[in-house]
Amino acid sequence: MHRPLSSLVVAVTAAAFLLAAAACSAPPAPVAAASSAPAASASTTRLAQVAGSSDSLPATISVNGVGAVSAAPDVAYVQLGVETINADPAAAVKESTDKMAAVMAALAAQGIPAEAIQTVSYDMTLEQVPNQDGQPSGEIRYHVGNIVRIKVTDLSKTAAVLSTALEAGANTVSGVEFGVLDPVALQVQARDKAIADAQAKATQLANGFGAKLGPIHNVNEFSGPMPTAARFDTSAAVANAAVPVSPGQLTVTIEVQATYDIAR
Repeated sequence: MHRPLSSLVVAVTAAAFLLAAAACSAPPAPVAAASSAPAASASTTRLAQVAGSSDSLPATISVNGVGAVSAAPDVAYVQLGVETINADPAAAVKESTDKMAAVMAALAAQGIPAEAIQTVSYDMTLEQVPNQDGQPSGEIRYHVGNIVRIKVTDLSKTAAVLSTALEAGANTVSGVEFGVLDPVALQVQARDKAIADAQAKATQLANGFGAKLGPIHNVNEFSGPMPTAARFDTSAAVANAAVPVSPGQLTVTIEVQATYDIAR
């Protein structure tokens, strides 16, 4: 039996109305889970980028090399002088001048040329003499000091230079230093040894870890001042005995810090 067309239209319309009502009354779907997925993906990407950045850093081996060369000194530098004290400043200056002239003449007699003697200090100071209570007494004394530096290239004359100067009137000795006239030659030898030491260490490390040493990446050099050696007994000098002086040996040390690339 066939239903009237109007009845079918009513039935379809009612069914559509019921479906629409059910859709409106249903609770909204959660969105938190959907939004968290993209954040996790972005975080993973950033971590991968940071971890991958280490691949751009070069693989290197860093070592220190040390080289040392010892040699006997071939020059001595003697620093000595005259100090005078007098209540009259002019008298103090004249006494200092006369004594230093006697010292210079004695040094010339030892074969020391004038160009090997250099004045390094000349000064006058005023002293107020205190009384027994430590208060100024009104007495004034003037100190005049004249210090020279003597270059001695014949080391066998070093002790004689000291003794002669002290006997001639010198009354102060600042020091005796020994050195070499050509320190650059020693530095070159020490540097060659330091380079060879660094290369040997770097090669040993690379071979030990199964790597291949690449080209040099960076080099730094460290070196100290030229050392000096001296022995001087002032008590023997004051007694006008033979001044004991020992040149000893000088050691030049150079250190290099080298960084090598590891060949890939």
